[in-house]
Amino acid sequence: MRAARRLLLLTLTAAAAAACWRSPPRSRPFEVVRTSPALGSADAPLLLNDSITVYFSDPVQPLSVTEDSVTLVDDAGRRVPGALRVGANWVTFEPEPPLAADLGDGSFRPGATYRLLVAGSPRSDALRATDGRLLATPSTWQVRIAAEHQRPPGLVSLLRPLAVEMPFLLRPPDLPQRLPVDAPRLLLHFTLPLLPTAVTPEAVTIRLLRNLAVLQPRGLRVVTSRLDQFPGCTLEIDLGSQPLLAKGGTVALRDGDYLSVELNQGPGVLTDYAGSPVLPGMSQSGMALWWNVVEGSSLCLAEWPGAETSYVGEDPLQPAFEVRGGLIRPRVRVEAGDGSLGVFRPQRDTRLCPGEVFDRGDGQLVRSRGADFPFLAIDIAAGVTVTVDASKGPVHLLACGSVRIDGVVELIDDPVPLRVRRFETQARELLAEATIALLTAGDLHLTGVVRSQSRTPTEASPLSVLCAGQMHLSGELPFHTLLAIESPPAGNAAILGARGQAIVAPPVVFTYGVAEGADFWVRGSTPWRQLPSDRDGGTVQLVDVKPGLAVAWQSAPMDPVATGEPDRRVARHSQPQPVLDRDAIVTGAGAFVRLGLAAHMQHGTAIPTARELRLIDR
Repeated sequence: MRAARRLLLLTLTAAAAAACWRSPPRSRPFEVVRTSPALGSADAPLLLNDSITVYFSDPVQPLSVTEDSVTLVDDAGRRVPGALRVGANWVTFEPEPPLAADLGDGSFRPGATYRLLVAGSPRSDALRATDGRLLATPSTWQVRIAAEHQRPPGLVSLLRPLAVEMPFLLRPPDLPQRLPVDAPRLLLHFTLPLLPTAVTPEAVTIRLLRNLAVLQPRGLRVVTSRLDQFPGCTLEIDLGSQPLLAKGGTVALRDGDYLSVELNQGPGVLTDYAGSPVLPGMSQSGMALWWNVVEGSSLCLAEWPGAETSYVGEDPLQPAFEVRGGLIRPRVRVEAGDGSLGVFRPQRDTRLCPGEVFDRGDGQLVRSRGADFPFLAIDIAAGVTVTVDASKGPVHLLACGSVRIDGVVELIDDPVPLRVRRFETQARELLAEATIALLTAGDLHLTGVVRSQSRTPTEASPLSVLCAGQMHLSGELPFHTLLAIESPPAGNAAILGARGQAIVAPPVVFTYGVAEGADFWVRGSTPWRQLPSDRDGGTVQLVDVKPGLAVAWQSAPMDPVATGEPDRRVARHSQPQPVLDRDAIVTGAGAFVRLGLAAHMQHGTAIPTARELRLIDR
């Protein structure tokens, strides 16, 4: 009997073990492990250039790391500028260091308090692990920045010295430096960042070699430049159109003059974040840097805009730039919505109905904002059918960028009566009258089919299409589609292709700007321009550029087959390098150059513009 009981017990134990072995393992939650440095009221405050790293329990999906999923905000809820870097199981926020002497122009302000937010479940845009799991819970930390009285012992400022082994040097120029007589700005490139509080006129001596007169700078400022070896910086010295003499009075520069610049020693010396002075080199002990003054402005090698009316980015459907009224500006319209639903690029047949959840094409489930579907861009590929159901109420498909329809769009609606207009109309009025409307701040490209399931009376319209760019029509539209387009720049056609039986309305008036709640980037690239065969670079000149517009340059060699054209293979393009006004760029002789533009659009902030972009001879 005991043997039988023992056998039964062993059998049950083995069965239980087998059942446990067969049961699927429980998925552990995706969580935050720690931050570096530690964040909390009891922890030491951060310095102005300290990065913040958040570590997670599992590897992070890089595409889930966005400005919405990892955000640093100030006490007013405004997003703090900075860069996000992603590693295997960590995300780092890198602040922009201050450049001004008062240390007030960086991401962090002395003595301020911020909040770091990492989005978690149940938000659809939460941070994700590589296996798709959402961060289990959202996380929030208080980020305190040190005030001057909280500066750690041994540091000379609220900026932490960089942990690099690079010596602190003034980098000599690779080519002779020319200085236009009407734009005398001297650029000194350093291998490490300068301490902004140490930048004073007493730190440099500028001489006019014609009479050995000492000149007084009208302004000095620290700027960033990718010409400097990372993590270097540039000191810009502005002499003004009439340079000041140190002993009083002014002097006029002449073609053929030479200027020298020496870094002074003793009090007022330029230092890095650690308080160390520049090591002796080309700029000291009688070996000064010098510039040759040339007559007037330098030769213009390339300039934008030309005849083009828009500048699009790598994804031509995303919000881009336009040329209007003599300005290069973001192509944004208030009526195009805030873009909060992202890019609509369905991979399979999709139904759009107000209030119903749908997949926008990348696995993210979203829903309309009432009657509005505010997308960044719309891209319906061939073989995909999108059904727009307005049986429960109006449907407004909005795009901050452009719209491309290569597939099929089925409309379910009751056509609305057509109102005959003889004069221009506000876009918001046409939008309010339509049962189904498609509105884009960019261009419309139609090669597919848009059709209505309802029979359209001759006095009605099933669809209103409002466009601030151009319409490229080579597909099919429903009978009596209303086409309303903004007045194009002079000499440009508003509608290209066959209009069929569509009705063209008088010009529609859009509102320039972005809608409330908008928060997206606008990007674009200028056309390629070729440098002369005897020029291997130049100086970038940004004319009337407003704050908030980021500019980068890129080069490409000549195409080996189609001479006179750039080699358009992506692998042949140089990496985009940020550039500021008066920065010099160096590339191959006769190479092609273009400029990339980017601007962060937020409701309530000034929209950056530029009048001209040039590349002039050094």
